[in-house]
Amino acid sequence: MAQISIAEIYSGEKYDVMSAAMAEYLKDGRPSECDERTWVDMLLVKHALIAAEKMRQEGDTISGMTDDVSSSSL
Repeated sequence: MAQISIAEIYSGEKYDVMSAAMAEYLKDGRPSECDERTWVDMLLVKHALIAAEKMRQEGDTISGMTDDVSSSSL
């Protein structure tokens, strides 16, 4: 169980949402009905949700959260 910053989730070794999204984009491309920026944004959301589930399973939390919602429930 660890406290992880948003930056570490986005580009750190353990979760690396950005690299996962870009790898999928480069591997599979994008649907013709979707513009590039929108598709990349959708992949980032997809991989952020995957990271949130992995964080929940491993008991990790986001450091610096200021609201009353538990970061592990993301």
